[in-house]
Amino acid sequence: MSKLDEIVTVNIDISAPAVDSANFDNLLILGAPPKVPKVGITLPALGVYTDLVEVTAAGYVSTGNDADPIGIAARIAFSQNPKPTHIFIAAQAQVEIENEDGEPETALASPVKTLEGISGTGWYVICAAGIDETEIEEIAQWTEAQNKQFAYTFLSKTDPVKDIYFRSQGWCGLVYDDDTPETVPEENEYLHVAAVAKCLSFPAGSETWAFKRLSAVNPSEISSTLRRELTDGHSNFFSQYAGRNVTMNGQMRGGEWIDVIRGRDWLQNDMQLRIVSLLFQEPKIPYTNRGIALVENQMIASLKTATTRGIVAENEYNEDGELVPGFVTTVPNSQSLTATQRASRVLTGCKFSARIAGAIHVVRIDGSLTYEGSVANG
Repeated sequence: MSKLDEIVTVNIDISAPAVDSANFDNLLILGAPPKVPKVGITLPALGVYTDLVEVTAAGYVSTGNDADPIGIAARIAFSQNPKPTHIFIAAQAQVEIENEDGEPETALASPVKTLEGISGTGWYVICAAGIDETEIEEIAQWTEAQNKQFAYTFLSKTDPVKDIYFRSQGWCGLVYDDDTPETVPEENEYLHVAAVAKCLSFPAGSETWAFKRLSAVNPSEISSTLRRELTDGHSNFFSQYAGRNVTMNGQMRGGEWIDVIRGRDWLQNDMQLRIVSLLFQEPKIPYTNRGIALVENQMIASLKTATTRGIVAENEYNEDGELVPGFVTTVPNSQSLTATQRASRVLTGCKFSARIAGAIHVVRIDGSLTYEGSVANG
């Protein structure tokens, strides 16, 4: 014991913030295990890989005639600039089923069954790799009930997913209008992987999924008619504009923008985490106006961060000089609540309204040229 302890005792507790496994920057590649398993290698249900060397060491072939879909997808993901710091890979497990004759045989577990075993971990966008189109819709259905996204590539003029899904994004991998799946370059089957790896490199809210340059995939040289059909159908593609090969559209199957869904998911998680941290770190949050204000402060802090990220719009002024706030929060007055409500220790009535910052994808300018000696505004 120090001599100072005889006079003054100081105890310091380190208050760690609450954390969870939610992440909005990582992609998951989902597909079949290696065609030729590597001797001595047991694949985890969910693997994390920091480069292509680790992926091939696990048994996935990334190039050549014997390449595995997951291997190709991983190669394309790590080809982007900047490349992901790591990717997640989930291989469908081998399961025993009965064939038509009632005899046991080995088959792959369904993609959804595989996802159910790894949900809730640190990945955000599911990228299909070599999964049959007949199973794509099932993954889209599963993803719709999760705080995640699903991406896939189709090799036809129309998206095979017909229903409205706000968490699934389809990418057309055709190079020419008259392509068939057999004539499309193999890399273009993984166009969605390139787009996801590229766009997740930006912090949630700071990006749009249009106008991004991709590596290791081929741009589409399709007609303006097909481009318009894809855009009107909320499908995405990769094509040349103004001498640059860039992604176009950036929408979910349901018509919402991909970055808006990602930003909303981030904001929901951030606000939850801030308020949970407040409840954990404080000995007690009183059910008074002061306590309710502490909760509102965390709501405001989260919304301010969302504004900085580009998810929520900044405060602006309209044409009349009136302030149009980016967001507004409201919380109840403790004295307006009943004794039963306060006794329940459940705080309700906390609300916010925020304007989405969005992004400019198209600019239309009306102008005029004149021989007059002066020009007028408008």
